[in-house]
This record gives sequence, C-alpha cells and structure tokens, in this order.
Amino acid sequence: MAVDPPAPCLLPPVSMTIAILGAGRVGTTLGRRFAAVGHTVVYGVRSPADPKHTDMPGPVLSLADAAQQAEMLVLTSAWVGAEETLRAAGSLNGKVLVDATNPIGPGMVLTHGTTDSGAEQVARWAPGARVVKAFNSIGMEVMANPVFANGSSVLWLCGDDAAACDTVSALAQSIGFEPVRLGPLVRARFLEPAALVWITASASLGREFSWGILRR
Repeated sequence: MAVDPPAPCLLPPVSMTIAILGAGRVGTTLGRRFAAVGHTVVYGVRSPADPKHTDMPGPVLSLADAAQQAEMLVLTSAWVGAEETLRAAGSLNGKVLVDATNPIGPGMVLTHGTTDSGAEQVARWAPGARVVKAFNSIGMEVMANPVFANGSSVLWLCGDDAAACDTVSALAQSIGFEPVRLGPLVRARFLEPAALVWITASASLGREFSWGILRR
C-alpha cells in the first residue's frame, strides 16, 4: 500500500504576534511554547484587571485589544464561553483563528456531532476568519513537550484556507509536533470525537501519551 511521504520541513514566520483567547492552562501552556520559539504572545481575557491574571506569562489585554494586535489568534476558552469570547474579540476578518476548543457538554457528550462540528460553529461565529482546527485532541502535558523517546506527537489539523493551514502547520512543527493535515474544516467532525478518545484513554494511560503514526 502506498503511503504519503513525510511532510516537508515548513518554515514559520520569523516572528508574529499571537493572541491567546483565554487564560486557562491550555492557553498559557501554548503561549509559553510559542514565546519560546520567538513569537510575541498576548493574552485576551474578559477582565484584564482581575488580580488572578497577575501571574500570566505575558501581557494581559482585553479580548478586543488582543485580537486587534495579533496576526494569529488561538481560541482556548471553555466551549460554554466560546461564542461570548469571539463576540467580545470583534471582527476577525482575514485573521488566522486556531480553534483549540472541543464542544463537550454535560456528561462528556459532544454538543455537535457528525453533521456539524464546533469548528464550523466557530467559523459561523467569526465570519471572515481563516479558521484552522488544531491543538484540540491532546492534553496540555503534550503541548508542553510533544517529543517522546520514539518520535514526536502527531498534531491533527484541518481547515479550508491552505495558507492558514501552512502557517499553523509550521508553527506546530517549530514547537516539536509532527503536523498532519486532514483536509477541509468539515473534517473537524472527526477530530473533535478524537479528543474524547484521548480524554477517555487518559483515565488508564495517564496524560503523558499522544498520537503517533506507524509507516511502512
């Protein structure tokens, strides 16, 4: 059986401003990784003056200010607050928007299933944004260090804008992932259930594991 050749080494922009929309553990973990490879990282939150943000690893701004400054945005808020977060960020027309969320509701059930996805909903909430689904099907421990003794963690991603996918793939590769593109944004309908597989497996495997590919 024929297999695709390994992805070429992609070169990310020398430096860009990335806004993390959300101040939780996933957002701060990714923010530290992006800053470590030379990018400017800002954090967009609803209440920048809240004392709980004093220990953030970068500037804390309003959602709108962070979005305005950034060339790329990474949505890491809880799904329940994702729509409000995007509304507060304002127009994202033309910007790369990485959707790292999962539409998981009570009882660990996806609120969007095989006929829709959270990523497609995000695209409807942020018209004009170049949405790429990525960083949703792994834990923050893997984000912090995606390199294992037997290889790098795969990072599944998908999106309708080829150039945006190129940028996200290059960024992921620069922090140690093996990016694998799965096609258009509609494929998020498969990627989001994969997050539930990872979460479920972590109950028995622990959180220091990830996706990999065996090639013949």
